[in-house]
Amino acid sequence: MDFSQAKHSCDEFIYNALFRSIAPLLRNFLYARYKDVEKANDMVQEAFLALWKNCSNVLPAMAKAYVFRVAQNQMLKSIDKEKTKDKHIHFIQKSTNYETPHYQLEFSEFDRKVQAAITSLPEGQREVFLMNRIEKLTYTEIAELLEVSVKAVEKRMHKALQKLRADIHENI
Repeated sequence: MDFSQAKHSCDEFIYNALFRSIAPLLRNFLYARYKDVEKANDMVQEAFLALWKNCSNVLPAMAKAYVFRVAQNQMLKSIDKEKTKDKHIHFIQKSTNYETPHYQLEFSEFDRKVQAAITSLPEGQREVFLMNRIEKLTYTEIAELLEVSVKAVEKRMHKALQKLRADIHENI
């Protein structure tokens, strides 16, 4: 199809014709180069989206070079991003694998004791403790929900923390 007379790629007919003629070539090029069909398809879509956004600045005769350049740049950015992510995930995994089986056993035992101590709290104290520490509600929000004063919430929380400390230290 001859696009030499068109001033830009914004006409829907021209844009669709460009897509039909260029997209398969671009997809094949990206797949052959990077061996990832899903990324190739995604990059084709992204490149043509970029073409549509800049259609008034891209002559139809230059559309093929434009989408190839956009897709190539996006694929390279994606690969760099994956490499960086892999490098950091590897670093995180290396730095967090120092937990020995003994440590993991001690931690799970301690966690069991904490859960038992929370369960043994009186209802009002347990409710306030969980709302504050798990649901991250403020004392004011808890007071409104329970229809009590903020002072009452503070007192329940204080007593809950005292009991938890005592129960946990007693069981250690």
